[in-house]
Amino acid sequence: MKTLSIIFYIIGSILLIASCFTTSVTATWWLGGIAVVALIVGCVFQFNSNHSNQANYHNHDYE
Repeated sequence: MKTLSIIFYIIGSILLIASCFTTSVTATWWLGGIAVVALIVGCVFQFNSNHSNQANYHNHDYE
C-alpha cells in the first residue's frame, strides 16, 4: 500500500504541474481534476497502510 500511495502521489503531482502549462482551459480543468483524484487516492492508500500497521501492533492477546 505504501508503494501505491507513493506512485499515486507522483502521478498526481506530475499532472498538477502539467496542468499549469496547458493553454486550453478544458485541458487544464481535466488534468487538474485527475490530479486531485490521484492525490486523494494516494492519501487513501497511505491511510490504509498506516491503519493496517497499527492493527498489527495493537491486536495482541494478553492473558
